Amino acid sequence: MTSPTGRRLVGASRTLLGLASALVVAAAPGDAIAQQPAPRGPAPSWLRARPDGRFDATSRVAVERLVDSAHAAGLPAEPLVDKALEGASKRAPREAILKALRTMAADLAVARQALGGQSLADELTAGAVALRGGIEEDALRILRRERPGQPLVVALGVLTDLVARGVPANDASRAVLGLTRAGIADEQLVAFRRDVERDIGIGAPPAAAATIRATTLGVSAQRDGGLPGAASRTPSTRPKP
Repeated sequence: MTSPTGRRLVGASRTLLGLASALVVAAAPGDAIAQQPAPRGPAPSWLRARPDGRFDATSRVAVERLVDSAHAAGLPAEPLVDKALEGASKRAPREAILKALRTMAADLAVARQALGGQSLADELTAGAVALRGGIEEDALRILRRERPGQPLVVALGVLTDLVARGVPANDASRAVLGLTRAGIADEQLVAFRRDVERDIGIGAPPAAAATIRATTLGVSAQRDGGLPGAASRTPSTRPKP
C-alpha cells in the first residue's frame, strides 16, 4: 500500500507529467544553462493576491515576504503560493506553513543549481519535487547533461513517481538515466513508468520491476537504433539570450 507521502509524490509527479505534455519550449544548453537569472522585484500582483482572505494579516505578510524573496531570486514563486494555500486549507499552523515554504524555496534553489539557471519554471518545480522524494542532486545534473536542450519535466516526474511507488531512489535514477542514454523519448518514459507500476501491482519487487523493464527497453532501443519518437541527441541550436 502506498504511504501518504508516496501518494502526495504520485499526485505531484502526475501533475508534472500532465504539464509536460503542453511543454514546447526547450531550455538552452551549454553556457546559457550555467547562467543565473538576474534578480527580479516582487512577485506580480495577481500572484500576491491569490492568498487574499485565507490568512490573518501577520501570516499574510510573512507569506508574501517569502514569495517575493523567491521571485526576486529568480525562483518560481507560484509553487510557494500553492503550498501556502494548501496549508491554509488544512488549517495548518502559521509556522508549519512558513517552514514548508522555506523548505520548498530551498529545494527550488538546489534544483536550479543542478539543472541550470535558464531552466523552465516547470523543470525547477519538477526538480524540487524529485529532490523532496529522495532523488540526488547529481541525478538532476546528469539528466540535464544527457538531455541538452530538451525539457526534463517528464523524466523528473517519472523519477518521482517510481520512488513514490517504492522503487529505491538510486535504482529509479539508474533506470531513468540508462534509458535517457539509450535515447528514449518522453512518451516511452511514461509507458515505462506505467509498466513498472503494473508489475508492482501484481507483486513484483519495485527495484526489480524498474531494473528489468529499463534493461529490456534499453536493449530494444539500442538494437533497433532508437525507438520511434526517441529523443534527438543533437543539442538545441536555440540562440543564447
